Amino acid sequence: MKEASIFIGLFKAQRNIFGLCPLCGELFRLSEIKISYGRKSPVDWYDKLMAEEEKIHEKEDRLEEKLAEIREKATEHARRVLLPKLLRKVDPLFTSLGYFPQDAKAIFDPIDFVVFDGMNRDGNVRRVVFMDHETGNKGQRTIQKSVKRAIDKERYEWETIRISSKTGEVEAP
Repeated sequence: MKEASIFIGLFKAQRNIFGLCPLCGELFRLSEIKISYGRKSPVDWYDKLMAEEEKIHEKEDRLEEKLAEIREKATEHARRVLLPKLLRKVDPLFTSLGYFPQDAKAIFDPIDFVVFDGMNRDGNVRRVVFMDHETGNKGQRTIQKSVKRAIDKERYEWETIRISSKTGEVEAP
């Protein structure tokens, strides 16, 4: 038992002894150095463990790169293929009413769409159109009517808010 406490004391003392590398000038603890005698030290279990850990980190990095690549491809596929397909499904609705489909933005609650007429065709919004389907739901009809009344009575306003890019909080005007 006494030998163990002596060994622990020696190790603790080595953590408090510092040196300065003559080659790179970095500070180090005596307990961190590897002593060699001119020849390469034989590979031990710790070296093997560190090598395996490095391999795992390399594999994780490659997987992260592949995952990022797959996400990028999926996003591009959605933008290039899926969105146009969805727009073609609703396109007859908007084109039959004279709107450019990309000008319509889905909200779904409390109304289905807001159309920024002219936004994508000529980069100039001529008017904003609220579009909703007729419903048999009494509560939804009440909401639709109240939105229409607010617009008819010009009870709307424009507000601009500033959000901090650092904190994500709303900044005072």
